[in-house]
Amino acid sequence: MTVQAGGSSDGRDLAAAQAEAVFTLAQTIEEGVAYARDLRTRAIAYGRAGDSIVILPGLATVIGSTEAEAKRRQDELWELVPIEYSLARLAGTLHIDPVLLDLDKPLPDPLPLPPNANQTMFQGTVNIARRGNLTVRQLLRALGGGVGHRIVVGTPEQIADDIEAWFKAGAADGFNLMPDVLPSGLEVFVDNVVPILQKRGLFRRDYAGTTLRSHFGLPHPPSRFAGPTRAVASA
Repeated sequence: MTVQAGGSSDGRDLAAAQAEAVFTLAQTIEEGVAYARDLRTRAIAYGRAGDSIVILPGLATVIGSTEAEAKRRQDELWELVPIEYSLARLAGTLHIDPVLLDLDKPLPDPLPLPPNANQTMFQGTVNIARRGNLTVRQLLRALGGGVGHRIVVGTPEQIADDIEAWFKAGAADGFNLMPDVLPSGLEVFVDNVVPILQKRGLFRRDYAGTTLRSHFGLPHPPSRFAGPTRAVASA
């Protein structure tokens, strides 16, 4: 199975031509829908079916039994992230020297698009900062210490509502899930969010096969190593 990540124009062309699953970065449903439409249009231009690619945006979750508990958990986790680490990671994403980042000021402007680098993460990070007019300190928190993917904080029902909205809008076929803490964050998601999605008919109750390809609902292409079977003469 061919998996690709990258949202630049070249990355999208590569995905449209070759990928069967794509990891993406989108902060809003509108961004997700626009990406999916663009990628499927490109796939059709390459002679492929538009729905032959599974689109999986990144999704970070912070879950609590109440919304207040989830936000408190997020605050507690944020306090554990060393600010120096966050700054260094942000500077690496932006391809600038960390000394240019003032915690209580917005990002430097302009920020040139780095050549031959992770342009998807760069552009996504800058978009978050500019959209909210955030200071560097606020941006670091919005990024979850530098991860950069969308963060949803709330109860299991709120997380399920968000996933359902993205799926029904056509912004995602599934998600590249990133729980806040491993393994406990994943266990909470599996035990509390998955049953809600199953009740809504949005998640399987049983596996249809034994491979990742089967789990994604992708067809099994014929093996390129399989040749015609030769008859064997019997004595």
